[in-house]
Amino acid sequence: MESPFSHRFNTNYVPSDEEIQFIQGDLVSHAQELTRIDEHIRELTTQRDQIQAYVDSHKALISHPRRIPPDIVREIFVACLPSDRNAVMSAQEAPLLLCRICSAWRTIALLTPRLWASLHVPISYITGNESRTPAASEWLQRSAACSISLSVGLSDMWHGTPSVSPLLRSLADFSARWRHIEFLHLPPEIVAQFAGIRPRELESFKFTGSISSLHALDMIQVPTLRVVSLHARKSGYLDDAVLKMPLVWNQLTHLTLQCRSEYNGFLVANVVVILDRCARLVSFRVSVRTTGSEDDFPPGPLSLPFLETLIMTEGSFQAQSLGRLLEHLSIPHLRRFHAESIMIRGSFSLGAITPASPLIEDLGDLYLPYLTAESVAETLHSLSSLTRLCVTDYDVWDANPATPSSNASHLLHLLTPRRDTDAVVCPALRELVIGRCRDLEQSTLDAFIRGRKDFSPDFRRLEFRNSSSGILSEDQMRSYRSQGLDISIVNKKSRYKPPSPWTDLAEDDQ
Repeated sequence: MESPFSHRFNTNYVPSDEEIQFIQGDLVSHAQELTRIDEHIRELTTQRDQIQAYVDSHKALISHPRRIPPDIVREIFVACLPSDRNAVMSAQEAPLLLCRICSAWRTIALLTPRLWASLHVPISYITGNESRTPAASEWLQRSAACSISLSVGLSDMWHGTPSVSPLLRSLADFSARWRHIEFLHLPPEIVAQFAGIRPRELESFKFTGSISSLHALDMIQVPTLRVVSLHARKSGYLDDAVLKMPLVWNQLTHLTLQCRSEYNGFLVANVVVILDRCARLVSFRVSVRTTGSEDDFPPGPLSLPFLETLIMTEGSFQAQSLGRLLEHLSIPHLRRFHAESIMIRGSFSLGAITPASPLIEDLGDLYLPYLTAESVAETLHSLSSLTRLCVTDYDVWDANPATPSSNASHLLHLLTPRRDTDAVVCPALRELVIGRCRDLEQSTLDAFIRGRKDFSPDFRRLEFRNSSSGILSEDQMRSYRSQGLDISIVNKKSRYKPPSPWTDLAEDDQ
């Protein structure tokens, strides 16, 4: 709009009295026009909102989600459940979250028994509010005739309360349908309240706590039990308690026997006793220890035709004990072998396991300082199916200062394909994890990555775990990532969490 004062805009000009009077009179008509336009805008906005509401309501009537058959909606809902743990009593996750979308979906969720067939019960959280105990019972009632997966945990902060008994009784009311049960940190007096329960459908039993309280449980004797996982949290030798348990050993397919202390695990000879009892095992994880003397094994090799995973962890024993154990076992279908957090006294060779187990795909958590350089080369050359390798480089115990051993540089050198040879060591390797790496030449790493990219394109991931932060700069990692390699330095830190519906679940599950 034109104004006789437009040339004065954005200047320091001061109008005269006559000009001020003229401007004030001129603004009256324009202010009235603004008021009229604002009123028209309000009318148009109201009209637009009405039309938009009309359109939105009709679009909702013909929306695709509304037309999905209830059976398909149920399957989608079930797929929303956690796949690696039980559901929790939280509106942040399925199934409770699904009840807050709309009334129709709430009805479908409440009438879908499979949504309510799993539950994690943190006792300290549930008993912290008296309304949660009947809520847990109502949850399980909605599961109708479905088999139930249940985990019951007790925080270390709990010191006993009479309100626990009603909760335990309500859980026991559904014991006939228990298929998977896990007890976490339960004291003997609470475990005893489940003594006479014998679930007909029980397939897996997991327990963390004092395992001496388990002998009175009828549920560990059911013939349907296939999976047993015991994590001892009290002093005393693990094998002394486990070997006396009335388990149906020859029916087990997955067995985990662990303890906190490296001195309280299974004797290597008793590992053989357990394996001899469990001919159908598919996976076996055990904490081990040694007495420092030679272990007595029964004569002849022990055949384990179904075993695919063997993990020994949290232990300390002589190298020759592990070597003799591997020589004693016949495991033709072994695909995963780990020796996690094990301190092996004396140099060690993996040569005993590779000829009898040529299908190994995952070799993990091996301390390079306890492996001779020669044995590492021999082992890797024989593992053509290996896809994942996890090692620890730094010898925190400095147990073998005089023994020629392997290290990260030696390992990368072995795994680096070369143009002057046709053979590629571990040609199927996809992932390499190196822990506690302190010193590594840039040229060694460059040659390894370049060689793998050119001669072994399946290699995709390199991780340095709990290693020196200066081993690689951000610029170097960006450069490697630009070449298509997933490379990272991971340093895990512990952190405190207050009680919640996820309390007592494993860290990876939360």
